[in-house]
Amino acid sequence: MGRLGRDVYRRKLERYLSHSFDEPIISLISALVAAQSGSQNALAMMQDLPPEALGAELGSPYHIPLWSVETLVNELLAIPKAKGFGTGRTRVLNAEMFQTLRALQGILIKLENAEDGMFLEKHDVFYEMARIAQRQFPWQRGVTNAPHLYRSMLLYGTGSAREYFEASAGISLSDFVKTGACMSGALAGNAWVHRQRSLSEIGISPEVREATLRKLAIPHVEARHLAARMRKGHRHTAYRPSILRDFPIIAFGEQDERLRAPMPELIMYRYTSGLYLDVVEGGSAVWTDIGARFEGYVLEYLQTMMSPYEVIGEQVYGPKKARHRTPDVLVSGTDGIVAVIECKSKRMSFDARYADDPVTSASVGFDELAKGMFQIWRFISHARRGLTGDIKVDPFCRGAIVTADSWLTMASRQAEQVIATAMAMADAEGNIDEGDRREIAFCPIDDVEYVLQHGTADSFLDACREVSSGEKKGFMLSVAHAATRERQRGYPFKDRIADVLPWMRSAFEHD
Repeated sequence: MGRLGRDVYRRKLERYLSHSFDEPIISLISALVAAQSGSQNALAMMQDLPPEALGAELGSPYHIPLWSVETLVNELLAIPKAKGFGTGRTRVLNAEMFQTLRALQGILIKLENAEDGMFLEKHDVFYEMARIAQRQFPWQRGVTNAPHLYRSMLLYGTGSAREYFEASAGISLSDFVKTGACMSGALAGNAWVHRQRSLSEIGISPEVREATLRKLAIPHVEARHLAARMRKGHRHTAYRPSILRDFPIIAFGEQDERLRAPMPELIMYRYTSGLYLDVVEGGSAVWTDIGARFEGYVLEYLQTMMSPYEVIGEQVYGPKKARHRTPDVLVSGTDGIVAVIECKSKRMSFDARYADDPVTSASVGFDELAKGMFQIWRFISHARRGLTGDIKVDPFCRGAIVTADSWLTMASRQAEQVIATAMAMADAEGNIDEGDRREIAFCPIDDVEYVLQHGTADSFLDACREVSSGEKKGFMLSVAHAATRERQRGYPFKDRIADVLPWMRSAFEHD
């Protein structure tokens, strides 16, 4: 299809959306999202919605993937309206029909396919697979779960990060999350809510409500200007920045009184993972603190879930004048250390996820992964040469890098570049033999949690081997694991959520 197809479908999408009123279309999208979550109320909001569309899942002919929905909302806001639109007699896109969204999705798919073809003329297909994974997998996994909530609060809502947030926002982080949770729940069940609704029953004052909405909501006119700026340029339509990640609520009306969330789940994203946006400017002290807490979280989680193996944190070894530190986490069996783990808390930038050449565009983050590989190899080399004292390494020891973000999910070409950088570092160090340079499993923390809550310590270690050097090399850890084993264990830190968000204690008491 190429460039000609791209231009044809781009003009068609622009023609449809430039003849639409934003608020009714966003209301229609909200109804679709509610329908796909199983809400019966959606039947009254779309004239032609078939009953089969209620709760429709990926693969159903009535399902519109949420990543496509997010793109449509952004294109709706970014595309200029037709000249003279809204005055006199004018054609307007029907905002009451399910078929309207199906037609828009069909155009969007053809546009994205044409852009894919243009990209693949100059790039390896594996780069495109990585971008697809970054766009789709988070929506399939979701953020409405206890591990995601607790981990986000621990990393971005405690210590110096919390102090920075509260000093800059002028409200407590606990109140921000509480207000966000209230808005998320209200907008999941309603097309819109009034800005001035009282939240006194949950202890939130009007001042705190407004301070929270300054971070969660954006007036419609501003949203259009910001979306147009964010999405300007020649980047692939599917991989342009999304205004909903910054502001999941859009305010309509003369006084911005009608609050609408086309995708309410993104409100929870904003007050959990999205707290990163609020603390990213906190400086090195904040990020050092976040890194230390992430290492501590991974260590304690593995200590809780990896029985009968012994799990310990970083150790110091070597003579006084040549001291070294082990990697962050050591997992030991009867014959010594069976797994060596490095933890990397750095978040991915937009370019790291979606740039045509992500390793060049976000080199700092990928270099951190290479450094982690090198540190594991150097430690195994030291153990082989007897430099680690009483710390013994099993001959079949495995290496893993646990990340706070999905840096190398389905990204084999980026992984090759990371490995090449680590190899160069090992060559420069010297005395790191080929046998020391073990295959490394790259594991996002949510994948680690999922696997250990649906398996055992041994099945986790087996899955690490499979994704690093087995038949499933390059697969997601959870995919490699789920192919052979089924088991369910509870999240061990669920009761701690109330320690960082005290107002949730009553929720768990009635759970």
